[in-house]
Amino acid sequence: MRKFLVALVAFSAVLLASTDASALVSAEVRYWLTEIDADAKVTEAGIVGTDINLVDDLGVDDQENFWDGRIALDFGRHKIRYGYMPLDWSGRKTITEEITFGGETFSASALVDSSLDIDYHRLGYQYDFIEVKDSTVGLIIEAKYFSIDANLNAAALAIDETESIEAPLPTVGLAAELSLPALFSVEGELTGVTLGSDRYFIDGEAAVNFKPIPFVAVAAGYRYLKLHLEEEDDEGELMLKGPFVMVRGRF
Repeated sequence: MRKFLVALVAFSAVLLASTDASALVSAEVRYWLTEIDADAKVTEAGIVGTDINLVDDLGVDDQENFWDGRIALDFGRHKIRYGYMPLDWSGRKTITEEITFGGETFSASALVDSSLDIDYHRLGYQYDFIEVKDSTVGLIIEAKYFSIDANLNAAALAIDETESIEAPLPTVGLAAELSLPALFSVEGELTGVTLGSDRYFIDGEAAVNFKPIPFVAVAAGYRYLKLHLEEEDDEGELMLKGPFVMVRGRF
């Protein structure tokens, strides 16, 4: 993954150095209304972890809203893209069954505070191999990076356990935008990767855009994201879905 990221950054630098055209900068902010379904199992020191559902077992709210920021440099058919989205959830519940997490055992009837924090970075290159008037279809090559921290705390048991995971993923995908009459357009993109049943990822979205003035667009759409990670006796799965609204400016 590190070699892939270095190669992507090097390619971007070559593109920036070789083009004579000025870049058009695109910046956008999204507000995503999500529904979560997440499971985790963490084994440590030979102590096999419990399969935990964050919503059902730990009382995490299954509906949270998040901000997502993106920026892109547009060189005609070539684009360099970066996006960042911080995600966080918390829960509090008196558990009804014994839970083992990271080598620690939380007994039934214990009050457990939990949190899940994720930083989602994405750096990519897009090449629009079809460009007809204001409609495009493009290939995306992207490096995605997840920094994940999960914590379970039971003050009465004097247990405070945190597990951290870093998950870099090289992905490929497609993006398309179709121009419509009356200042409207529809757009969508889908990126992902599968590395067998142990690690796979998909991030897809579709939206309807309205451009009230030149170089400004507002949009509403729907997004689906799923991440599955598995290594030896550890396993985690995160699914997010829901509508979003977006404002984009080009300069």
